[in-house]
Amino acid sequence: MSTIGVALGTATAGLLIGRIVRITADHFAPRKGMPYATEITTAAVFGLLGWRIGLAPFLPAYLYMAVAGVALSVIDLRTQRLPDVLTLPSYIVLLALVAVGGMVSRDGTLAVGLMLGAVGSFSLYWCFRRMNTALGPGDVKASGLVGGILGTIDLHSWVVGIGAGLMLAALYAVAMLISGRGTASTLMPYGPFMFAGCLVAVLAA
Repeated sequence: MSTIGVALGTATAGLLIGRIVRITADHFAPRKGMPYATEITTAAVFGLLGWRIGLAPFLPAYLYMAVAGVALSVIDLRTQRLPDVLTLPSYIVLLALVAVGGMVSRDGTLAVGLMLGAVGSFSLYWCFRRMNTALGPGDVKASGLVGGILGTIDLHSWVVGIGAGLMLAALYAVAMLISGRGTASTLMPYGPFMFAGCLVAVLAA
């Protein structure tokens, strides 16, 4: 199947799955917003991943990460929290999908990269949490998902993804400080920036 065909197929799947993502987000954080914004966002991310990765054995793991990332980002933007009931089980799902992808592709390093990347990013954000109370505990837990999926690519992508998330969050924090809408200790929806940085790194890999 051509790259464009895969992108269109995954985008269509994302549009349908996006409805489940919206229902899930509304369950944890009810709010009326732009109609179909969540579905369109999910479809766009799915399409980009399908275009970049193609029909690779580990594509399902990246698509699941997209589902979790969009759902958690929407919830975080609305409530400034990342529920453990969504974050923690995602570790198990990602590990299973990456393990299956590794067996199909006969690449045992994928699961190892996932675990090392997750531990590395979790440790890094745990340190950030100790230094800056504006970072919530949910952000630390979710960081392992981001670092884990980036760890399946390579160290360079891990650095790019984590760095991009930090940079985007820093720009947002500076804007909040300049506008007077926040202080150094103000909790911010950090999840969307982490997941956006992850997407940037995957597409750039």
